[in-house]
Amino acid sequence: MVMRVVFLGTGEAFGSKPNTCLLVNRELLLDCGPHALLQLRKLGAELERIKAVVLSHLHGDHFLGMPALLLACREDGREEKLTIVGPEGTEQAVRELLMLSYRREVEALGYEVEFLVPEGRERLASYNLSFCSTLHGVETLCVSVERRRKLVYLCDGVPTQDCVALARGAHLLVAEAYSAGARLHSSPEQAARIAAEAGAEALALVHIYRGASEEELRRAGELFPRCFIPGELEEVEV
Repeated sequence: MVMRVVFLGTGEAFGSKPNTCLLVNRELLLDCGPHALLQLRKLGAELERIKAVVLSHLHGDHFLGMPALLLACREDGREEKLTIVGPEGTEQAVRELLMLSYRREVEALGYEVEFLVPEGRERLASYNLSFCSTLHGVETLCVSVERRRKLVYLCDGVPTQDCVALARGAHLLVAEAYSAGARLHSSPEQAARIAAEAGAEALALVHIYRGASEEELRRAGELFPRCFIPGELEEVEV
């Protein structure tokens, strides 16, 4: 069974592109930065179909879109439970952000919101999820999404050998490729090396620094020829 992945955004925190955010089969959202709802509306996605949101870490470009998403779901008449998966502190951060931005309590949304800090593997909305961390300024969750096919999302941060293990055999590896020499970030070349070592079928480079050189991207393509930079709202089959 194929998975359909829409790249709602592929940008870094302070560039001109919508922040990195993926929608899997219209029902699993990976990260939710400030542009997430806007991109979902552009796509024509039905918010009630989204069963879970996986937040890779609590930096603004990856989770500040949560209040708008939660209230848009309420306005659209959502009744089904929404599960929010994230690192320690996610529930408190989302609650505080919702109160700060709209003076709302989670309990007043009119539908159930479940917060989950994963431990090992999780079964969620017919998907098997596995996790690992990168080295970043805050705790991170990279995620493997499996349902016959395997999608792996390596978020911001210096990748570790656990990232290689998580990505092993991925049909699509989506990896941060910020820039060479950036502190606590990955690069196009690092992403390509991980894809090659893990035996991934294809590699999508995201979260690329606006000043990254063409040489960095060319080198990544030489190390792993089956890599690409997805476009805004581009959909791929996994």
